[in-house]
Amino acid sequence: MTYVMSDIHGDYGKYRRMLEAIDFGEKDKLFVLGDIIDRGENGIKILFDMMERVNILPLVGNHEFTAGMCLPWLLEEVTNTSLEGLSEAKFTALNDWILNGGAPTLRSLEKLPRDDRKAVREYIADMEFYAETEVGGRKFVLTHSGIDNFQTEKPLDDYSPLDLLFYRPNAETDFYHDKTVVFGHTPTKLLCGEDKIFHGCSWIDIDCGCGWDGKLGCLRLNDMREFYV
Repeated sequence: MTYVMSDIHGDYGKYRRMLEAIDFGEKDKLFVLGDIIDRGENGIKILFDMMERVNILPLVGNHEFTAGMCLPWLLEEVTNTSLEGLSEAKFTALNDWILNGGAPTLRSLEKLPRDDRKAVREYIADMEFYAETEVGGRKFVLTHSGIDNFQTEKPLDDYSPLDLLFYRPNAETDFYHDKTVVFGHTPTKLLCGEDKIFHGCSWIDIDCGCGWDGKLGCLRLNDMREFYV
């Protein structure tokens, strides 16, 4: 079976209960559409669990993207020379990350040995911006936030990270007519008033507000069955 999940935001308990709820096994596949870390306290713990499972395929979310901008220099030994070399852009990225819920992730990273910090940094750096899959004859495009500046014939590789990580759709947004776009990032309560998976005309939003004390949602692509924790 093939599943999609998004915006766990450091809630390890809901993440593990969801794996139990879907009876996730070695023959299954799970795409996690970004924002695994931040806000909650255990994003790094979730990443390490995912790193042990070859059948969990993470995509980068805007939180991993911001973390990825900061971690290469932030995890280096801080010296006067290194501080002098930091640009205003780096300080701005770090400030944005902290303000957007990155502090729990940084606290967790501080407690890790150097090799484990490196493993986390490399895992995040290897995350893709999108994935395409076909399940039961139905085609899916998976991204973190949908697709901004959408053009039907535009290759996915030609979209910028901003297009795939920070977009906010509305209920009338339309994408492909022969593919379904699945994403998170926008809590579904903003679209339908409820913490439940929302189906648009050509897309599905699966961010059920886990990062805001809502539910963690998961969708099985084989039969569109919805799971909630």
